Amino acid sequence: MSMSKVVFAPFDGSRDGEVRRLFMEYPHKDFQLKSMKVSKESMADYLETTLQSAGRQTICIRANGKLVGLIALQYLPWMSEHFGLKMYAVPHLLAGYEGPLVRARLLRYVIEELQEVDFLDCRIAVDDVYAAQALEVAGFRYVGTEAYLGQELGRDEPFDPPADIEIAECIRSDRKQVLEIVESTHLHNRFACDPLIRTDLARSLYRKLVDNCFDQPQFTTLVARCRGAVQGFIISKTNETFCQLVGMKTGSLDFIGVRPGNRNRGLGASLNRAALHRMAQQGVKYVGVRTFANNYPALRITFKTGFAVTSTSLHFHRWIKRPKIEGPYPLLG
Repeated sequence: MSMSKVVFAPFDGSRDGEVRRLFMEYPHKDFQLKSMKVSKESMADYLETTLQSAGRQTICIRANGKLVGLIALQYLPWMSEHFGLKMYAVPHLLAGYEGPLVRARLLRYVIEELQEVDFLDCRIAVDDVYAAQALEVAGFRYVGTEAYLGQELGRDEPFDPPADIEIAECIRSDRKQVLEIVESTHLHNRFACDPLIRTDLARSLYRKLVDNCFDQPQFTTLVARCRGAVQGFIISKTNETFCQLVGMKTGSLDFIGVRPGNRNRGLGASLNRAALHRMAQQGVKYVGVRTFANNYPALRITFKTGFAVTSTSLHFHRWIKRPKIEGPYPLLG
C-alpha cells in the first residue's frame, strides 16, 4: 500500500460512503453477532449511523484518494468534568489494510493535531493484533481485559430471592445507600488498574457514573432490601436506536453490587434473575453483560444465571495531559 498522498479529514457521509465496507470487513466480533442473531449488515448499518451522533467526531484517512481507515472519538462529559480535562473514548479504530500503519497514523493524528483531546480510552477486540500494535506504538497503556457475555431470553425468567429479601425498583430514598455500595464493591474496573489514578478516585468515578444513571429513562435500577436497608442493586439498560435498526429488542446489565456482609448468599444471582425477569416481561430478546476478565465473582454469577462468553476485549489508556485532581498518584493507590 502506498501512503504517499495521505489526507485526514472529518467524516462526511456524502463523500465517505466506503466506511460501511470497513465495518463489514471487521472480523473480530463475528461470533458475538452470531450469538445475538444479528446480521453483520444490520450491525454495519447501526454503526454507520453512530458516526455523526451527539458528542462524536470521526476522522477518516485517505491514501491516494482511497478511504483506508477511520477513528471515532466519543466525548466523555462527566469524566471530563471530574478530571478537568477533555476526555474521549475511541469506539472505532479501523483500517482496510493489514498491519498497524494506518491505525498508528490515525492515532498519531489525534494525539498531535487535535489540541482539545487530553485523554483517550480505547477498547479493541482481543484478537485485533494490528490495533494492539498501533496502540503500543502510540504510547497507550494496557489497563485490563473485559469479557462480553450474553444470553437469549424466553417469555419468562423466574427468580426466587432469599426469604428475607425484597427486590423492587429503586426509589429516591434508596439512592444514597446504592452509592455507598458502589464505593465498597466496584474494584474491578479499568481506572483501578491505571497507575495515574488512585483507587479511591477510581471508586468515586464509578459512584458518579451510577449516580448519572438514576434519572436517565433508558436505565432501570432494582434494589434488594432487607428490613428496609438496601443490601444490593442492579442497573439494566435498553438501547432503543440499536433495537430499531437491528429489528430486535436488546438490553444489558450494566452495574451490580452487593454489600460485603451479604455476599455468598445468592443475592447477586437473585438480582441478575430479577433484572432478566423484568426485561423478558418488557419484550427484550437478548441481554448482554460486560465485566473484567479477572472479576471472578461476577463471572460466576453470570454463568450461574445463563450467560456465556461471546467475545473479549483489551482496554488501553493514553493520557496526553495528566489528571488535574490534586494529590499523589502512587501505583494502584
